[in-house]
Amino acid sequence: MAADAARLMVMPLEREGGQAQFIVHQQPPVPQGSVIEPVLTWIEEHLGQDLSLESMAARSGLSERTFSRRFHEQTGTTPLQWLLRARVRRAQYLLETTDDPVERVADQAGFGSPTAFRERFKRVTGTTPHGYRATFRGQRPTART
Repeated sequence: MAADAARLMVMPLEREGGQAQFIVHQQPPVPQGSVIEPVLTWIEEHLGQDLSLESMAARSGLSERTFSRRFHEQTGTTPLQWLLRARVRRAQYLLETTDDPVERVADQAGFGSPTAFRERFKRVTGTTPHGYRATFRGQRPTART
């Protein structure tokens, strides 16, 4: 919970002395048995694909309008915002655990382009993908993004 609170407050991921913080990458809880719970699991498993509101609603068996309304009621956000945050969380995990280039991370997380990925990542985390990776791994960031 502390790591989640720190991330929300955009606190540094590194302690003095170069020790990286433990990061938890979980979605906020959704009531078990809710209409959208299976859809959220499916989305998580398919983040690298082109997901639309239409495909998410179809997966739930609801109309787009009903799906959007229930989604907001049960998560407190829109399907698009939830999807983008899930993709950023996936990218954070990949940046922490792999040496894949940013372009590959962007593709694996489901962003349309490395540029779109970098912009969204910075908006959500307050830092660039390269800066995030360097901070998490206790390395000094370079001029790259």
